[in-house]
Amino acid sequence: MTMSAFNKGPAYGLSAEVKNKIAQKYDPQKEEELRIWIEEITGASIGPDFQKGLKNGVILCELINKLQPGSVKKINQSALNWHQLENLTNFIKAITAYGLKPHDIFEANDLFENGNMTQVQTTLLALASMVRLTQPPSTSTASVWRGSTPSGFLVSSSLLICLGQITSKRLSSDDTS
Repeated sequence: MTMSAFNKGPAYGLSAEVKNKIAQKYDPQKEEELRIWIEEITGASIGPDFQKGLKNGVILCELINKLQPGSVKKINQSALNWHQLENLTNFIKAITAYGLKPHDIFEANDLFENGNMTQVQTTLLALASMVRLTQPPSTSTASVWRGSTPSGFLVSSSLLICLGQITSKRLSSDDTS
């Protein structure tokens, strides 16, 4: 029996409580918004099961390559588990290089083993928000700017507008003094 076999099985006590709290934070509406956003950018269909559609890492690697061309040099199309995990690891490295903070990023097994889809959702929302804030509209990311964006952007863009207004007021008051 392998060591990982001991980690499978149902959770009890505090572990079960933590697992349930994490699962309760998962938002099906945000999943749908992310699905639309990812499918528009990549042109690939995730399918009816979000976790299974992203599990092999292919669509995620295609996503980051659309946002930052050349981020993932080789995308494995193989059904072998280690190739799929390699895709997820390459995606995680690419979004780290893209600028996502480590605390926002899921671990490969969170998605691969359906361990913490809330963290996967958090990562993808953070990526979507970063794209919205850092990339000007272009042909490769035009769908990001059409309005069908994850709700995570809406707060960020409102905040940016607010910050922009504050900055403008400060700049204009500095000019008058």
